[in-house]
Amino acid sequence: MHLGDLKHPNELHGLRVSELEDVARQIRDRHLQVVSTSGGHLGPGLGVVELTLALYQTLDLDRDRVIWDVGHQAYPHKLITGRFNDFHTLRQQKGVAGYLKRSESCFDHFGAGHASTSISAALGMAMARDNRGEDFKCVAVIGDGALTGGMALEAINHAGHLPETPLLVVLNDNDMSISPPVGALSNVLNRARLSPPMQFISGSVEESVRHLPFMGGELPAELNRLKGSMRRLAVPKVGAVFEELGFTYMGPIDGHDIGEMIRTFQAAHRDGGPVLVHVVTKKGKGYPYAEADQVGYHAQSAFDLSTGKAIPSKKPKPASYSKVFGQTLVKLCEQNSRVVGITAAMATGTGLDLLQKAVPNQYVDVGIAEQHAVTLAAGMACEGLRPVVAIYSTFLQRAYDQLIHDVGIQNLPVTFVLDRAGIVGADGPTHQGQYDISYMRAIPNFTVMAPKDEAELQRMMVTCLDHDGPTALRIPRGSGVGTPLMEEGWESLPIGRGELLREGDDLLIVAYGSMVHPALDTATLLEEAGLSTTVINARFLRPLDQALIHPLARRIQRVVTMEEGALAGGFGAAVLESLSDQDISVPLLRIGIPDKMVDHATPQQSKESLGLTPVQMAERIRRRFELGGRDLAGAASLPAIQS
Repeated sequence: MHLGDLKHPNELHGLRVSELEDVARQIRDRHLQVVSTSGGHLGPGLGVVELTLALYQTLDLDRDRVIWDVGHQAYPHKLITGRFNDFHTLRQQKGVAGYLKRSESCFDHFGAGHASTSISAALGMAMARDNRGEDFKCVAVIGDGALTGGMALEAINHAGHLPETPLLVVLNDNDMSISPPVGALSNVLNRARLSPPMQFISGSVEESVRHLPFMGGELPAELNRLKGSMRRLAVPKVGAVFEELGFTYMGPIDGHDIGEMIRTFQAAHRDGGPVLVHVVTKKGKGYPYAEADQVGYHAQSAFDLSTGKAIPSKKPKPASYSKVFGQTLVKLCEQNSRVVGITAAMATGTGLDLLQKAVPNQYVDVGIAEQHAVTLAAGMACEGLRPVVAIYSTFLQRAYDQLIHDVGIQNLPVTFVLDRAGIVGADGPTHQGQYDISYMRAIPNFTVMAPKDEAELQRMMVTCLDHDGPTALRIPRGSGVGTPLMEEGWESLPIGRGELLREGDDLLIVAYGSMVHPALDTATLLEEAGLSTTVINARFLRPLDQALIHPLARRIQRVVTMEEGALAGGFGAAVLESLSDQDISVPLLRIGIPDKMVDHATPQQSKESLGLTPVQMAERIRRRFELGGRDLAGAASLPAIQS
């Protein structure tokens, strides 16, 4: 069977193991071909090809629900659920999404992008099923990394409390971080556990004894203990943990043995309660470079399939903001032993891998546990350390309560570096860092800032660590603007002071962070149309530089704010509120991300669709204030955006 001809995943039912192995080869070939061209998550999907095929052999995909945690490993799922022929559009505008998306396919039962949600969602579906008297299967597939998230553990605790609610959790252990495979003995014990005699003993002994006349319907404590011992006879230590939490544990089994997995999943479905099947896979399976470097090939930009090496950029790019942050933090840690860098399983993405290598005793990785990371940092700050917590903007949303209660209210000197703030491109709505400006504005005691370039980032890092209170610093994804950097000797910035970059009489633009340079480009375009513009680099969201902004707003009488974040409750709203509080009534245009989801596309495509390019912004400003002059080239078609 060629996957391009597959109309429905149920068509794979009944294939021999050898035929399924051929399907697995097709999946891997297509997976590698597309990701090497478009970029995306590589290693996770390659590791679950056989797991996906074996699991789907035991399900009716018209009825049963499979929830893939995060979605990193769901490319094989997409390839056998109607998206094989369109897979070349992966992560491209209007193409196949890089994560699960309910609107994309009826087989994507739950959208994902953040880790540790699958068990909760699958349990919710199972409880709804039972409430309606239906009988479809609910399956959560979760990786060993995501299992460390508190939400996953909360869901396991709840599911174990519902012994009559059928639920299958498949633990994809691709790093052997929970329990290593134990070879032939493990397989023997697992087969023994699934065998009819063992199932009779473990499942029927209590019922059999209860019917003995001299027992009076009660199971003596001694036999109850014996029953528990017999249940644990065939499980490794890690299995006993799940058994104590109320799950039936099966495994560990070889995640690349299709036949063994089919038999195990079939047995799991026969159980009447929550079951956890522990499957050991090899991340990057089938591609030697990915197998050898499981971290480096977790996600990849475009690369040469024959060599495994990234395709070099056509022209050199400045260092990324993440790299500049990491390099700067290394220097600051070397100078001050009280400074500690903290990551939630994203060392490479945030630049903290540099700190891990250079000053490992001042580096902490808490795993996928953002809430814990924040409160851990708060505890460190209580005892005199100066923690720097680097988390993607989209992931810090998960720790909002901790930001308020554990850091803000207590006014603790913890620094948060919000990486991937703003528009992130191909990862789509779940990963856009568009909300942090809004959600950080309301937290008490926080000082919140954003640099216009990588050199200002260095100074802001010093500013944060010199400040005796909580601070947050947002940085965008990707390369800096090419500003020369200093190796050391950075000076802090005065808190709440902006920067006047350009002066003019017709218009005032107040820009924040990554929008400062586009604001300058916009001012240049307006000047070509005969309009002189003042441009302010706000630097700070909390506190705003009212002493700089207010007099200029009164004099110029036309104000534009620019931000790469949600307009609702955003930077523009902060400026507007500030002016209103001082009874400064002037026409004001807010430019940013309107109240809509930003779908997967390149960052440039997203900015064009949102009207955030300099040409679009200049033309919009000219029209909004009826400033006259000629239309700007390239701005004939503007999206309808609410201010």
